[in-house]
Amino acid sequence: MREFHISKKDAKKLILEIKKQLKIQFNEVKEKGNKVVELEKNVQIFLLDKVIIIKKDETVFPALICDEKFLNQFPYVKVDKEAISHICKGAKVMRPGIVCFEGEFEKGDIVCIKEADHSKFIMIGKALMGKIDAEKSSKGVIFNNLHYVGDRYWKILKDLKT
Repeated sequence: MREFHISKKDAKKLILEIKKQLKIQFNEVKEKGNKVVELEKNVQIFLLDKVIIIKKDETVFPALICDEKFLNQFPYVKVDKEAISHICKGAKVMRPGIVCFEGEFEKGDIVCIKEADHSKFIMIGKALMGKIDAEKSSKGVIFNNLHYVGDRYWKILKDLKT
C-alpha cells in the first residue's frame, strides 16, 4: 500500500473525470490536500476532502463512508432484511430482495443499496439492467456488488480515518 498527495492540477482533472463517470455534481471538494492510497496496481482510493472515491480498473464508485449528502445524489434501492446478510458477505443483489427503487438508472450506472428499515447505506453496486427492466423483473441478479459494509475497502478506510 502506497499513500501520496496529488497536485491541485491533478485533483481538478480527477474531479472532472469522476463527475463525468458518476453523472453527479460535487463542489465541496478542496483542490489542495487531496490524497491517493494505492492498494494494488489497479486499485486506488482517492481521499478528496469529504468525498472518498474508489477506482478499480476503470470502474469508479463512491466509498460507503462518504458524507451521506454525497451518497444521496445517487439512485438507490432498498432491500429487505433477508438480503442484508448476503450482501454484507459480497453477494450480488437479486430482484426478490429489492423492496423499492428510487431515482433513474441505466445498465452500467452506479447505484447505492440501502437497508429498508433504517435507510442506511450498505452497498455500492453496478446496475446490470436499467430501472424499467429491473422493476418489471421478478427474479435474477440486478446489481453486481462493488463495495459493501465490512469489505476490505471498508476496513482500510476505517483505519485511514482514525
